[in-house]
Amino acid sequence: MGIGSCDDQLFARVLALLGGDDVAAKYVCSASDVGTLGADGAVMRWAVGQLRTTQGSLEQVQQGLNVSFVLTSAYQVFVMQLGFALFAAGVVRPKNIVSIFLKNFFDTCIAGIAFYLVGYAFAFGSKDGKSNGFIGNWDFALSSTDGGPGRSAPLPWHLFIWNWSFCSAATTILSGSIAERGTFASYTIYAAVMPAWVYPVVAHWLWSPQGWLSARNKEDRILGVGAIDYAGSGVVHLVGGTAALVGSILVGPRAGRFGGGGMSGHLYRATAAPQLYLMGTLLLWFGWYGFNPGSRLAIADNVSATVVGRTAVTTTLSACAGALTGLLFAYGRHKVWDLLSTCIGALAGLVSVTSSCSVIEPWAAIICGVVGAFVCEGFDRLLERLEIDDPVSAFPLHGGCGAWGLIYTGLMAKGAYVQQVYGVAPGGHRMGIFYGGHAQLLLCQVIALCVVVGWSLANMSLLFWGLRLAKLLRVTPDKEAAGMDLAACGQFNAQGACHVHSSKVNGTKGTEMFLSAILIERRVNGGPGFDTSLRNSSSSPSGRCSTATQITVASYPSAITPTAAASASVSIAAAAGDAMNGDVVGETGCGGGGSGAGPSAAAVDGPDALAGKQDHAPNAFV
Repeated sequence: MGIGSCDDQLFARVLALLGGDDVAAKYVCSASDVGTLGADGAVMRWAVGQLRTTQGSLEQVQQGLNVSFVLTSAYQVFVMQLGFALFAAGVVRPKNIVSIFLKNFFDTCIAGIAFYLVGYAFAFGSKDGKSNGFIGNWDFALSSTDGGPGRSAPLPWHLFIWNWSFCSAATTILSGSIAERGTFASYTIYAAVMPAWVYPVVAHWLWSPQGWLSARNKEDRILGVGAIDYAGSGVVHLVGGTAALVGSILVGPRAGRFGGGGMSGHLYRATAAPQLYLMGTLLLWFGWYGFNPGSRLAIADNVSATVVGRTAVTTTLSACAGALTGLLFAYGRHKVWDLLSTCIGALAGLVSVTSSCSVIEPWAAIICGVVGAFVCEGFDRLLERLEIDDPVSAFPLHGGCGAWGLIYTGLMAKGAYVQQVYGVAPGGHRMGIFYGGHAQLLLCQVIALCVVVGWSLANMSLLFWGLRLAKLLRVTPDKEAAGMDLAACGQFNAQGACHVHSSKVNGTKGTEMFLSAILIERRVNGGPGFDTSLRNSSSSPSGRCSTATQITVASYPSAITPTAAASASVSIAAAAGDAMNGDVVGETGCGGGGSGAGPSAAAVDGPDALAGKQDHAPNAFV
């Protein structure tokens, strides 16, 4: 009794060829003309079909793994937004923390809409793989992502999320550089222009397969090599850092930063919240493991897995080297073990290695991080000498170290790694000059550095000059003194102080009246504004203050009547150590140095002040 096209003899032969697999043998006999093909031919045909089916399934699994890897990395990069916010909040005065958080939150939202509408198309849009080398011109509002049913390859939704996370990071960099004095109106306009126009054009140049600077451009690489910016030292950090420099210059320094406005020139960084900038630094570091390794956009093959692993190693070593360099440099210069310098050093190492992380050896990453920390410190000193106020060192970190990262790639890129990462043929001197390159790659890196700075500088200068001429760039001196939390966000959140929310202050006039009615009866640090610290109480134990303090008229003596001032008076009782505004000298704070009784400085300052020469009490400046 035969089965399908097989008689008993053919079935036995097919069964033997399939190793006794009765189900497979019955399928072959039923689906094939075994009598014509022969047992061997029918089994071979079936085996080829099975291999094709398996291959298709494996390709789908591989695509799924790669998409999952990209999305997971994008989520890590998105977490960097929290890192940026915490770092900036830790190095500005407490009366501006809410404004920092709000700006970092809404610029991400604005970037999402702007990048969706036009930014992604300008960066990567191309019809049938064709676009010009300057800018993309297709897929506005993701209009071409509808591939219909039956599409074999995944739609590029995940690539939009990936690139939006990078665009948001570039946009956020400027936030801290204009902290404490930039208006929300100007920042809102900037947060739309950067992701819609400035960032996408640079991303197209260096990352699109059609970009005129891109090392991925297989048809027309500049100098036959192209510029390598693997994860964004130039595209993300140099663009954002240059914008931060322009913003810092045109918005001007904070009142009293360099001795003007009747305030001390020692106003620099209010390290009232070291826990914030430490957490911010560690979150940024964690996000960098998505930022750099994730830029491979694949992991489900041996080459990609190797590149991802190597990139993670170089990222780690550069950050470690930068952190240790920052710590030791601060100790050598000031004889203090400074946490902030350590954090900035780690970030300098991370920014510096972002361009070359996939094409350098681990030992080279250590050198990159060490030099990056010195580059950041050098630019920090230069800004201070030029009296350019950058509260969070945005330009030294992202601009200076981003530039160094591009140059370092031209020095230390290993030819074999460049071939592995970019899929180029051997030869062509596509390596750093220390590996035998004839300076083509280094020259490409210098060209990329110049045009990226020029593009960002030109666009941001036009934008901020326009905002400055329109008087939209900077808040008034009284609002700056009051703090952006109260003046712009309608709430006052200095630790331990009376909490005022926008619901308690009716409209702009109400806010101005409240500003004019605030002053706690205590000597202010020689400058404008008000102070929420409480006087020492001679009767309070251990220098803790528990006396009631009256808020009276201060900043706007002509804008409010004595009656209104009296009605705005508030009696509050709080502990002095918690009721600080963050912009007054610690000598008048509770627990030492003030007019009231209390323990000596040696008793209350603790190891931070005595060994580290730092006072992180909420009312202290370093």
